Amino acid sequence: MEDKSNLEEQNNDSYKEDKNIGVAVFLLLAALTFGEFFIGSIAVDWSWPLWGIAILKATLIIYYFMHVTRVFGGSKEGGS
Repeated sequence: MEDKSNLEEQNNDSYKEDKNIGVAVFLLLAALTFGEFFIGSIAVDWSWPLWGIAILKATLIIYYFMHVTRVFGGSKEGGS
């Protein structure tokens, strides 16, 4: 019975940690989007910083929200 309780506690801790990371990444994406808007509206000719921010945002979305690392062998859960 202790093993089941311990496993549930570990899953709960893992869920909280994943949720905190997800919220932090979401807030970072929001800040980067605000920065993109600000750069795009003030300095129209600055396309390179905008491309850099867009690529960074795409990378964050793919890594944290699409779970690409799990597809290529980095599975946390060890499922099928």
